[in-house]
Amino acid sequence: MSACHENQGRAAPVLSEQSIVLAGNPNCGKTTVFNLLTGAHQQVGNWPGVTVEKRSGSLQLAKKKVSVIDLPGVYSLMGGGGEDQRVARDFLLDTPVDLIVNIVDASNLERHLALTAELLETGHPMLLIMNMTDEAEARGWKLHCAELENALGIPVVPMVARKNKGRDYLLQRMIEALQKKPQGHPIVYPVPVEEALQTLGTAISGPNTARTRVDALRLLDGSAQPSSEQNAKILKDLRRHIELISDEDPADLVMDRRFSWAHDMAGIALQDHGKKGLREKINHHLDRIVLNEWLGVPIFLLVLYLVFVVSFSGGNIFLDFFDQASAALLIHGTGHLLLLTGLPDWLISVIAGGVGGGLNLVISFIPPIGLTFLFLAFLDDSGYMARAAYAMDRLMRRMGLPGNALVPMVIGFGCNVPAIMGARIIEDPRGRILTVLMQPFMSCSARLTIYMAFAVVFFRSNGGQVVFALYVLGIVVALLTAWLLGKTALRGEAMPFVMELPPYRLPSFRSVVLQSWQRLKVFIFRVGKVIAVIGLVLFILPGIGWTSQGLRSTDIDHSLLAQGSQALVPIFAPMGIKTDNWPAVSGLIAGAAAKEIVIGTLNGIYQRQNAADLMADYRQPDIIGQLRDALMTIPANALTFIRTLDDPLGLSAMTSTTETEQASGAESATLQAIAAGFTPLSAFAYLVFVLLYVPCASTMGALRREVGWGWMGFSLLYGTGLAWGTSTLIFQAGTFVAHPAASLAWIAGILTSFGLLIIALRIYGRRQEASPAASLKKQAAV
Repeated sequence: MSACHENQGRAAPVLSEQSIVLAGNPNCGKTTVFNLLTGAHQQVGNWPGVTVEKRSGSLQLAKKKVSVIDLPGVYSLMGGGGEDQRVARDFLLDTPVDLIVNIVDASNLERHLALTAELLETGHPMLLIMNMTDEAEARGWKLHCAELENALGIPVVPMVARKNKGRDYLLQRMIEALQKKPQGHPIVYPVPVEEALQTLGTAISGPNTARTRVDALRLLDGSAQPSSEQNAKILKDLRRHIELISDEDPADLVMDRRFSWAHDMAGIALQDHGKKGLREKINHHLDRIVLNEWLGVPIFLLVLYLVFVVSFSGGNIFLDFFDQASAALLIHGTGHLLLLTGLPDWLISVIAGGVGGGLNLVISFIPPIGLTFLFLAFLDDSGYMARAAYAMDRLMRRMGLPGNALVPMVIGFGCNVPAIMGARIIEDPRGRILTVLMQPFMSCSARLTIYMAFAVVFFRSNGGQVVFALYVLGIVVALLTAWLLGKTALRGEAMPFVMELPPYRLPSFRSVVLQSWQRLKVFIFRVGKVIAVIGLVLFILPGIGWTSQGLRSTDIDHSLLAQGSQALVPIFAPMGIKTDNWPAVSGLIAGAAAKEIVIGTLNGIYQRQNAADLMADYRQPDIIGQLRDALMTIPANALTFIRTLDDPLGLSAMTSTTETEQASGAESATLQAIAAGFTPLSAFAYLVFVLLYVPCASTMGALRREVGWGWMGFSLLYGTGLAWGTSTLIFQAGTFVAHPAASLAWIAGILTSFGLLIIALRIYGRRQEASPAASLKKQAAV
């Protein structure tokens, strides 16, 4: 019989080759060590049955291939750590592991050794990495690794992983550990506790294995509940017996022994020689500024703004090269080769213009998006992101959120999918749901293509500021949404936020690049899979329509796409979209599947509206000349980058049609149609709608997996309704003088609807409070 309900019926994973498992606290350098060991041989997915990220890779050791698994960073295996902790605990206790490599921060050794004590309880062979030894020495400590190795009974390896110091020695000790299987010296608890553990181990599953010992510890310290009334009675009797003998609570005895052991081990490993290094002083002075109550939030916003300035302006150096080179090869080159094969024009258009054009759009935005991921990884490894979360904690708690809700929000600027999955770092089920529901409003990198196309047409002189304003609006709406739900449907208080602040450090170039590539790879391949299918559909729909003779080939203005979009135009009329601007509605429909294809959809529609011969570009393409021209854009754009650092998108410097097309990813026909179909006010309202309405299909799938169908449906309806209402308010307020009565009616109706929504959410929240146990169970389901 299992000790805990959560472990019942779970099959143990089976590993086909020797396995090394990396375990440690957050911010211990575990990811850097993983990157050092596996390099580019990495895979990222999800653990079976849960949405916690699984990182694995391979390593050659003594001419043998060894599997390396990077467990989620946790502070404890026992309880209170959410999904990450459960995944780490179940894997270590249910899987045959050849070697645990425990990474600890040498500059914060006592805190990290508490997890080491728990890992020794699993009974697996172990090796300890004392990482960041340079930072420990900078704080005035002298390390004694040999003495600690004797005390623990397992190999101890000093390292500075971010500088690649100690890797060869680590590999040597890992080979030895895989052969000798060192299991170390686990903690011996006071006699009453050891006797209780023996009794509980026998009661819950017979033999006193590592699994049963850990389960017994969790029962005794209250981090797990017994699975039967008989075990509950045994546990109650044992606790009472320990209290009578020792006059202390069993949980206190266990924790006191564990932390006193960590203190003793840290005392063996470190000796204070009193000489504080320059790095320690720099850390202290920087924290006085970065963590200041009044300066922390403005500094974070400034850093975020600079990330976008450098990412997108710097990305533009290579954007034109990626755009023009991929267009030459994927669109013109592919179209030319298909023409030579004699395929019909419509099929060539689908393959070259639809699929090739969609892939070209994705590839053209690799530079700015890749740089964004690069800088976010740099900030994370430098130690700043933890401080940003701490600085934002005060504001977050006013919204009913913990400070670490900031981390998924920042990830959301790249892509909402990993941001939603990143909310698993939040232990509180209520806070996790609120954080997940915020993410669709974070302006992901895919929306940027749409912003740019409109900005270069209507906001040329201040486009960078307009785009940044949209990002800020998304943050504001996300926070207000969390505050509203926290006061109505999901009432409660945010759990206390505890985060270990790592020292400032210069990030490892290798680690930053590998982290960035993993994120960028997810973006590229997730988009690529969707683009091919939707590109095909969006090239078929504009070519067929419903006529008096049934479904027939027709021009795009009478196609199924046009007919469906025109039928929906009245819904969008209050936000400034006119009947003849139906392609804008088509773009929104496509954006519900993937925001990356909105501009590609508009390109396809407007090209087919204005082009007499779609095959002209494919007949005699100058591929070599186009590639040469693409290469020449790099030095020219580098000069532009230097001159336009105050404009994140370089929009004020764009004075020619060619530059405009290259910057936005939109063709000239698309930009001309946008200029004709919108006014600056309706264009801004349209961009607000794009920001707030239903996220892409992948994001909806992530929402469903994390918080279930109910909250996913709410997010879809709430976001779309909020987008329509906000966009309509903007347009009607801006045109109030032209039709005051109609505008007043629209504004009043929207505000009334929002008031009714608040009432409905309050009623829902009260009903959930009437059955708190059922409510918590539903909210915690993932």
